[in-house]
Amino acid sequence: MPQLSYQKRFSSLRGAPKFKAVLLGEVGVGKSSLFLRIKDDVFNEKLQPTVGIESCFKSLYVDRAEVSFQIWDTSGVEKFHSLTRSYYRNTQVVLLVYSVHDSASLQRLTKWIQDIEHHSPNAMRFLIGNKCDQEKSISDQSAHNFAATNECADVFLTSAKTGEGIDQALVKITEKLLNSYQRPFMMESPFAYNITSTYEDSISLAKDKYNNGKKDRACCF
Repeated sequence: MPQLSYQKRFSSLRGAPKFKAVLLGEVGVGKSSLFLRIKDDVFNEKLQPTVGIESCFKSLYVDRAEVSFQIWDTSGVEKFHSLTRSYYRNTQVVLLVYSVHDSASLQRLTKWIQDIEHHSPNAMRFLIGNKCDQEKSISDQSAHNFAATNECADVFLTSAKTGEGIDQALVKITEKLLNSYQRPFMMESPFAYNITSTYEDSISLAKDKYNNGKKDRACCF
């Protein structure tokens, strides 16, 4: 039996499927620049590090089906680390960002992965190698091994400066999320600090239920 298109599969939902995604990683890897490129399709050389939390909405069309993301940019500064933990709630997508020319930034993602396992164990993880417009000091194989060890569903190389790889990564991420669809449900998600976000017809993902219990660990370079 041929697989239904995403448009037909989600036609019963009242609106576009919605996912909450968070950007995580150390200071200097370009999370805020990625966020700005996704939000406004611009690059600011003098962009200052995020203090606390910023968010935006991004709509994508895959196979004529609309999907909406609420993307959160979290500060990598350690003194704000405890602040961002409350924002893991109801997260379906985690974008782990490192800089391809800073080998330490990849290994330091392990502390964020510990937070994910504690606060959002069912979220799908994706590894993002940013600043691919610069000379790499991290091999593709090293990134692939890190992704496999830490249960990342895919690996992407991007440049917030040039925009390279970002749209392609978002489309691939969307396809993997829709293919891992379990069931729609209604969810309202009040967050701290006077920020309230409502997710209608969101997607619930259950860990170890992708591909009949096996995650797709194929990587894209």
